[in-house]
Amino acid sequence: MVNDVIEEHRPIEQSETRSLDGLAHLHLIRWLLYILAAVSFAWPVYRVFLNIEIENNEGWNAYFADAAMGRMPLYPSAAQLITNNYPPLSFYIVGLSGRVISDPVLAGRLLSLVATGAVAAAIALSVRRLGGTKVAAIISASFYVATMSRFFMSYVGMNEPQLLGEAIMAFGFLGFLVARSRDRGYIGPVVVMALTGFVKQNVIAMPLTALTWLGLNRRREFGKCVCAAAVVIVTGTAICYTLYGSAFFFNMLSPRHYSVKRSLQSYQELQWISVGLLACACNGWASWRCPNVRLCSCFITIALASFFLQKTGDGVDLNAQFDLVIAISIGLGLAYTQVPLWPLARRFSPVRSQTILLLAILARLLVSKQLQPVRVVVDPTFRAEIVTRQRVMAREVERVRRMPGDVLCPLLVSYEAGKPFVVDTFNAEERISAGVLPKNAITGRVAEGSLTIVEVDERARWGTQEKHFDFGSARDTRFSGQSDRP
Repeated sequence: MVNDVIEEHRPIEQSETRSLDGLAHLHLIRWLLYILAAVSFAWPVYRVFLNIEIENNEGWNAYFADAAMGRMPLYPSAAQLITNNYPPLSFYIVGLSGRVISDPVLAGRLLSLVATGAVAAAIALSVRRLGGTKVAAIISASFYVATMSRFFMSYVGMNEPQLLGEAIMAFGFLGFLVARSRDRGYIGPVVVMALTGFVKQNVIAMPLTALTWLGLNRRREFGKCVCAAAVVIVTGTAICYTLYGSAFFFNMLSPRHYSVKRSLQSYQELQWISVGLLACACNGWASWRCPNVRLCSCFITIALASFFLQKTGDGVDLNAQFDLVIAISIGLGLAYTQVPLWPLARRFSPVRSQTILLLAILARLLVSKQLQPVRVVVDPTFRAEIVTRQRVMAREVERVRRMPGDVLCPLLVSYEAGKPFVVDTFNAEERISAGVLPKNAITGRVAEGSLTIVEVDERARWGTQEKHFDFGSARDTRFSGQSDRP
């Protein structure tokens, strides 16, 4: 009889043991994700304080941050070969911050780092507001930080206002989610999101998602919010016209070449978030009756459409995908919470289904050639390379400083050398292609001797080596004075 009782309890004990083992494995994988996010983020933090150009945008933004502080017109005239196609608020924020620490480039880099953490916090809070667990919220935030730090490394900690705009917009969207749960107070978050358009104009998926939901579910509130947003946009535009005149519209509406073919080819860039996108799609299909999942699926769909729309533009960079990364990060938190309910996952225990999902996410994050966080610790040659790059940067800055007249070279070099900003090659070439400028607008100045093209040692900038292209497509490393901006 005793043996019979033992035999009856043995399967129960084995099941409990397997359950405990599975839970331990899940905890281990979660911590691996957290550690990966922290380690990956460590490199952009370290890189912020290195005097090496991350991308050409850094010098471009530094010049216009100085312009916001009164050193030159913030929106140049049509006669000049420089163009400012960004809205004004970010330049005042960076310019004022730069005055505090006496370095607008470092100020912009630090703001970018803070913005990355702020977006992660907004993602975690949004997941909680949409019904995700605390663990799911942390996983979503970690996924965002790891994804940005590994696949979009060049933007994390770069003097560029994209992430600042994303952070403000993400908290505006969180405010909308709070208002949605209370069913009141929608106007305030919409106003914040409308104001964010004067920081960075291409962060559009979150306000469109909020307005779409309001239009489908709260039509009266939708009308109020549209009117409030219109007032903010019209008032802000009128203020810009008063301050900057018609040059504001000329710069913001500067010509750009568009191509649907280029947009369709950009699907390859979705590989970096492909596993997260697939998880969100599965959750959207399995849990479509959940209103929170429907809202998140709407956000992802709009962000995906926004990505392809923006990629039609010539020179549009990786930041066209940032709204989509945020949407998928939030969706992943809901997917992790609800994956045990998927039809395909019902054959497994909840712990095992969550473990499988996290393993897939972690595996994709690990497939990256970006090993700088590890190399800076274990590779003395990489540390020596960093020292050499900084010396090269200082040498090239001094060389350019001693040159007479205007120069065309990587913009952070010319900025630190104290040279005026006279040619924005990318936008100038777009204007030449559109027939707005003569074909010899740049070459003519070189021929007459009023502009010197300076070839700078490539070691003075990180450049495109920190951009990730797993399909082997090499990004155009165009002319040294050129910058890519949506």
